[in-house]
Amino acid sequence: MIWIWPFLEFVVNKDILIITGCEGFIGSNVARYLLKNYSSISIIGCGSLNKKEKLMNINDLNLIDYWDKSELFENLSSIDKNRIMGIIHMGACSSTDECNGEYLIKNNTRYTNRLIDFCIQNSLRLIYASSASVYGLKGESFNDSNANLSPMNMYAFSKLITDNYLKFNYPNQKLITALRFFNVFGLNETHKIGMSSPIHTFNHQAKFDSEIKLFKEDNPKHLFQRDFIFVDDISELISIILSRKDCYGLFDVGSGASTSFRRVATIIKDWWLRNHGKVIDIKEIDFPEKLLGSYQVYTSAKMYDLFDKKLDWTPKETLEGIEIFLNKINVVR
Repeated sequence: MIWIWPFLEFVVNKDILIITGCEGFIGSNVARYLLKNYSSISIIGCGSLNKKEKLMNINDLNLIDYWDKSELFENLSSIDKNRIMGIIHMGACSSTDECNGEYLIKNNTRYTNRLIDFCIQNSLRLIYASSASVYGLKGESFNDSNANLSPMNMYAFSKLITDNYLKFNYPNQKLITALRFFNVFGLNETHKIGMSSPIHTFNHQAKFDSEIKLFKEDNPKHLFQRDFIFVDDISELISIILSRKDCYGLFDVGSGASTSFRRVATIIKDWWLRNHGKVIDIKEIDFPEKLLGSYQVYTSAKMYDLFDKKLDWTPKETLEGIEIFLNKINVVR
């Protein structure tokens, strides 16, 4: 089924959408969703095609052009801006292990800040990826305030500085939406070596090693928990927000509920036994010393700001999303 509405009112005579990070995990899923569901859209991808896995994420999308991230602003200066329906900025270094602050500030913060300035100056719609990592160890926002946030790694810091830049410099803007993604999972994570979601990682371990590795946990009443959200739901949400004129500012984006790593491991273990008769062991491993004091034990999105917008959108429950994901990624080709 090809949808045209609800883009009509917002994007009359506009047919070009630019997606940075188009070759990456979330960006490639968003591009695929939009091209599948909206016949009038043409997409220009932008990013870094530095791995074969990234190419495989987008090689069948029929993009009208692909720009290296170093070309973005030069190309934006010459393109017909009247044809641009918006920019979806998913490109960034998302490694929480990256400690080079100079690189992250340049690649993540300054790049996004410059894109914010450009979109404000040219009255262009921008949706960009922030991160729940800005909440630090507490893993969630409190009292509708961003005060006293304490990011625990350089990646989170680079994202928080951009969010603060937007709020400080453009407090009354109505063009830009920042989405603080919680723990997104889905297809096209293969290139994210060591940084893919626990759900993707556990499935890979089960498939190839017949065991799932879990960090040891001292207190069974306080297990590691995350707010997991399926990337298909993210893609649908972005398509809806792009067409709305009242969805600007900062929003948490998750399922609104937390699920323990142990529960996820058990779901994946049971799926392999039920569908392939394969017995999977769950093995506890020591918690890495490098993560002590900087690992979020719990995350949970506060979804009321987004739901207050009365969007025709509800994220899937985590267990449903995992089941769909497992059925897709484990198809024998």
